[in-house]
Amino acid sequence: MLGPVICSAQQSPSHQKTKITKTSNARKAHKGWKLVWADEFNGKKIDKKSWRRCRRNNADWGRHMHDMESLCEVGDGTLKLWAIKTPTELNLSQPCITGGLESIGLRSIRNGRVDVRARMDCATGFWPAIWLMPDIDIPWPKGGEIDIMEHLNYDDIFYQTVHSSHTREQREPKTENGRNFPFDKSVFNTFSVEVSPDEITFYINYQKTFSYQRLNPEPDGQYPFDDHPFYVILSAQVGGEWVGKLNINELPVKMEIDYVRFYEKR
Repeated sequence: MLGPVICSAQQSPSHQKTKITKTSNARKAHKGWKLVWADEFNGKKIDKKSWRRCRRNNADWGRHMHDMESLCEVGDGTLKLWAIKTPTELNLSQPCITGGLESIGLRSIRNGRVDVRARMDCATGFWPAIWLMPDIDIPWPKGGEIDIMEHLNYDDIFYQTVHSSHTREQREPKTENGRNFPFDKSVFNTFSVEVSPDEITFYINYQKTFSYQRLNPEPDGQYPFDDHPFYVILSAQVGGEWVGKLNINELPVKMEIDYVRFYEKR
């Protein structure tokens, strides 16, 4: 696994708020794409050929990660990732523990499409996320980061963002690297991203929401997303600089995943 990753939220990016007014057709959205891998979470166990548990690290998103089995629960057709009060029998100093899965070294995609259907509970300081990181050993943010979905607290918006050396250091010419979108957080929504050699395009429920393009000429570090494959991270995160302090009394909460699907162009 890569060393501690500073997740996008720690950069507190400036987002433009965009309203989504309708849901588009899934069949039309997938025209020209071929499904190459999926986990529908129809069994009772985590597929160890596709996933490993997120390890605790020093980044805000990973400070409470733990490998307790029940934090990543598969059943009734979904994956549940929990944030809970720390059980006394674990004898830990941290007040809570969280679950996450990542496909690093197991399932990755380059210049393709990723769909994840999910819903999440709300709590003060709860920060569920679905994001992509480079499946190579490269320091952050040089290899790029793609945040398909982040949600904070009880907000009625989702965030979608990209990060690179260019955006992190706010180099000229400055580029808009993220937006947020109002939607019904209490139900399942499908969050998607398409990565091509020249553009990253985001969707919610198959409707285009935001795109980030390679500049021409390309400034150094502005578009590393065509250089290597990316793996997916599903994480129930709590607390940190961006989301704020956790209210421990509002736990347990969860993010629930219906499926993860990878596509390539036909």
